[in-house]
This record gives sequence, structure tokens and C-alpha cells, in this order.
Amino acid sequence: MTRKREREDDDLSGVGLGGMALLLTVMALRHPWQALKELLRVIGRLGRWALGRALAPAAVVVVIVSSRRRDRRPTFEDYLHGRDED
Repeated sequence: MTRKREREDDDLSGVGLGGMALLLTVMALRHPWQALKELLRVIGRLGRWALGRALAPAAVVVVIVSSRRRDRRPTFEDYLHGRDED
């Protein structure tokens, strides 16, 4: 076991996380408007995803309530009282 363990923060190309961060920083400094546009696009996607996850329980409640209102069938009480008591 004289062989050194390989670093686990390497990706498949052999570039470590520090090297990847340096590469991304250099590219962002070379093209700041493109980097800003891509960053805003990612933030927008994450925001829509988070909003969808936050509103999902409310959407389920709305679907349940609206389906119960729409599916109003006559009950036994309705048949007993009939239309003449309105």
C-alpha cells in the first residue's frame, strides 16, 4: 500500500474542483455579460422550480375543492324534499 490515494474531488477529466473554479472565474471575467445572462437564466429556473414546489400543496387543495363542488349529485335529502319546497 505504498501507492497514494487519488483525490476524490477530481471529475472525469482529471481537473480538480479548484482548477474548475479557476477556469469558471477566468471565463466569467472574459465574458461578463454572457456570464451574467447565464446566471440570471439559472436563477430564473431555480426560482420557478422552488415556486412550483411551494405552491404544489395549495394546488392539490384547489383541485380537491373544485372537484367536490363540480360533482354535486342529488342526495337522499334532495329527493325527499323535492322541488316544491324551494
